[in-house]
Amino acid sequence: MENDYIVTTSGADEDLGLVTLTWDDLHAATFAFNMPFCLKLSDHQIFIGDRVVRMIPKRRMVAFGVWQGKQVVAKLFFDLKHAKRHMEKDITGIKSLQKNKIPTPELLYEGFTTDKRVYVLLFERIVEARNLEEIWREKKSIDDVFPILKSVIIEIATQHVLGVLQYDLHLKNFLFTDKTVYTLDGAQIKVFPYLLPKKISMNNLALFLSQLGIDTEKYQEDLFKYYADARGWSLKQDDLTNLFVLIKKWNDIRWKKFEKKAYRNSTNFACINCWTRFGVYNRNYVGPDFADFLTHPDSVFSHRTAKRLKTGRSATVVRVTLDQRQYVVKRYNMKNFWHRLRRCLRSTRASSSWRLAQKLDLFDIPTAKPVAFIENRTLGFRGESYYVTEYVSGEHVGDFFMRNFTKYEKTTEMIKRISVLLKCVAKIEVTHGDLKITNILIDSNEQPVLIDLDGAAEHFTLSSLRKAWRKEIARFLENFSSNPAMYKKFEAEFSKWQ
Repeated sequence: MENDYIVTTSGADEDLGLVTLTWDDLHAATFAFNMPFCLKLSDHQIFIGDRVVRMIPKRRMVAFGVWQGKQVVAKLFFDLKHAKRHMEKDITGIKSLQKNKIPTPELLYEGFTTDKRVYVLLFERIVEARNLEEIWREKKSIDDVFPILKSVIIEIATQHVLGVLQYDLHLKNFLFTDKTVYTLDGAQIKVFPYLLPKKISMNNLALFLSQLGIDTEKYQEDLFKYYADARGWSLKQDDLTNLFVLIKKWNDIRWKKFEKKAYRNSTNFACINCWTRFGVYNRNYVGPDFADFLTHPDSVFSHRTAKRLKTGRSATVVRVTLDQRQYVVKRYNMKNFWHRLRRCLRSTRASSSWRLAQKLDLFDIPTAKPVAFIENRTLGFRGESYYVTEYVSGEHVGDFFMRNFTKYEKTTEMIKRISVLLKCVAKIEVTHGDLKITNILIDSNEQPVLIDLDGAAEHFTLSSLRKAWRKEIARFLENFSSNPAMYKKFEAEFSKWQ
């Protein structure tokens, strides 16, 4: 577990009562750094930082703060060799946006600190605004945010006509107020001397649309047509086919990048790596109780709030409250010496569950939110492992249908929702491995949520995926063998997409 950042070389500003940072401090800062500070700029001005938004150790930081009495966003570049070049690249992109009259926060200051080693850009902070990722994450339905997506599509089409291409086009790049869509981040912008050709435009648009998740094809198609109208294109069926091929390509690329992040230190995740233990946890959940669990994972099984959900030779499961949050912790046990010997060189079930839960989460497929996994190790050999998720409050599918068996419309709608959930899992080339009735929960919003990913697996050929899914569906339908009517309804839904 990372230690909190401690300033070692700089002093404190006597007038402000804040720590004054130098290049040495910033270059030594870790992902855990998040404290008020000030920077003395070369022209005797001062930037006061109050919250770190993003940190890339040894390279750069983004922070909210105050400069000359104004709310600003600071980009600080302190890479040992390339800080100046990175800043200049960002400036070039921002000026390209400004030249083409594309709304972007005003660049208020460009310069460096008194030691001339930290390069600084200060932008106006659009306070009454939210980025598209926040809006997307908080949506109740895609229909609710579809007008906002259309406004972004118009903005992307306009930029493409102007020859502006955002290489790293993601939802955080767009900031919304009531009247304006702002484009952020000049570092990944390239300007062409002509409007972008169709091939480049479609590839870039597919990158954006891929971030809408799985089973959004209807919306992706509608937004593509809206984009095409804005560009004056006449679409053919081949264009739609090509679009979804590109989206699939970007989905694969996004997952490969995210998979690597899920096993190392990053903005969202922290890695535990020592002789006796390896694991990863989500930084957003850390509190005193959770930190103690990370150090002594077995302690939760005797915690005063622990409630046993399962006690078995292969696994022990508890629900526990840590730092006023409810979690489910699953410990994968070693049954005997031979079991330990078989498992010691293989990927642990906790690690596999973590990995595939991250994949489901990336593509907006409902599953219990993955929080952490830990592996005990002896001389590099794996032993017991622990997998932690948020607790999902709800009932399993069987209880839901028993409680609502007289409500035809409600049960029919739930059958459709479960079918869509399983279809989405198949679309990302994953099988669950144990589709018994207790592994699908119905949450408080009456949405099905997939849990218990111990036996989940990825498939890398279409034939393997189809064969495995035939077994998955057969296993799931066994749950309703005593209820022929329900069995036939599920079978009819599954037949639509198999």
